[in-house]
Amino acid sequence: MTAVYTWLGHERARTLAVTLALTGMAFIYSSSAKNITVVVDGEDERVSTHARTVAGGLHDAGLAVSPSDRLSPASDAPLRDGMVIELARAKQVLIERPVGKSWLTTPERAPTDILAAAGLRFYPGDRLWVDGEPRGEDVAQVLSPPSRLRLEPSRSISVSDGSTSWLLRTAAPTVGEALWESGIVVSEGDRVEPSLYFPLAGISSITITRSAPLTIEVDGLTIQTRAVGGTVGDALADAGVALIGLDFTRPSLQDGIPDDGTIRVVRVAERVEVEEKPLPFETTYQPIDDLEIDNQRVVETGAYGVLANRVRIRLEDGEETVRFVEGDWVAREPEPRVIGYGTQIIPRSINTDDGPIQYCRAVSMYATSYSPSRAGVPAGAKNFGITASGQPLTRGLVAIDRSLIPFGTLMYVPGYGFAEAADTGGGVKGRWIDLGYDDDNYVAWHQYVTVYFLCPLPGLAWIFP
Repeated sequence: MTAVYTWLGHERARTLAVTLALTGMAFIYSSSAKNITVVVDGEDERVSTHARTVAGGLHDAGLAVSPSDRLSPASDAPLRDGMVIELARAKQVLIERPVGKSWLTTPERAPTDILAAAGLRFYPGDRLWVDGEPRGEDVAQVLSPPSRLRLEPSRSISVSDGSTSWLLRTAAPTVGEALWESGIVVSEGDRVEPSLYFPLAGISSITITRSAPLTIEVDGLTIQTRAVGGTVGDALADAGVALIGLDFTRPSLQDGIPDDGTIRVVRVAERVEVEEKPLPFETTYQPIDDLEIDNQRVVETGAYGVLANRVRIRLEDGEETVRFVEGDWVAREPEPRVIGYGTQIIPRSINTDDGPIQYCRAVSMYATSYSPSRAGVPAGAKNFGITASGQPLTRGLVAIDRSLIPFGTLMYVPGYGFAEAADTGGGVKGRWIDLGYDDDNYVAWHQYVTVYFLCPLPGLAWIFP
């Protein structure tokens, strides 16, 4: 029994010694480990390792490194406690350029660094899209690793703006975008050559001609715009103001822009109107057998005709300026008035101071008187005292209007007596009778009197005016 107890004591001692040894070795091994930090694509990881090199430390961390990855420090660098190892995994980036596309496997994260790895540089004025988003000077603020870059290199363009010229670097597709990106303000009315929408490719210069304020008065409106030199016509074309038909401008289209910068457009319209004027009708006479002489009857009342005039009227800004007759025509012919005059002769009798007489016509006439010395012919003249019928002037011969009363017509004038038409006078017209006297029995007459024409009537006019 004693021997057994002795053997068991030795075994326990041996086990305790082994345990103590292993514990010591573990303590020594643990205290000799290196604590490192591995940063993979910006993510930190704490690693404890007994490896001697960076590669061994990454192996202990379960990290494999490809040839395209970027490792710092290098894989064969000695590993030290507290070391920070940075590992940037390489990824594929699609690079697009005007000349084509290419893939690049790179651990770079910044867009400009990626371009540099591809042998490309990003210059001011270049255009760069990062994963479809346009980037300019803020490209350095891109934090996420891009998967696609599009680069459009800029080119130099000469810009002339009045008396100033400079070189502009731009990758804009059009003239307008290039100017806008460069902060060059183009006012409405300024002239840009080539135009703002012209593709920038293939041109080497841009010319800007600045405009001046312009006022256009048209259609009752005042348009404030700008114009670049040239003529009035050029300015209206630039402002989109069109002339129609007879429209004109002040100043004219061919004139230069006026000093006061004001152009007036005058709208011209024409209209045609028809004006009517009355055409007077004529009065004609016709005999009526059943109507007594010196009486009249209206047979046709007559009607005015219509003369139509085609009048062209010119309006400037709605105000009439000119009208003129282009032509006329008779729209309706006038209808003559027809007056019937009596031709029926009815003999009548009347008592006079010289006894009863029978007459066929009685006419009221204005009576004057004359004698040889009062006839306007000088005494001693060959025709002194001789009537137009060749008879010597004496009482009983009268002067009349021969177009109404023929010579030889017999009549009776109350207060004068019987008379014969035998003379004419320059002023004796119509219903005027000049009673003849001798110089020694002259009686002055200035009055109306009824003249009775005795039967028969030798061709007396039917109508006395």
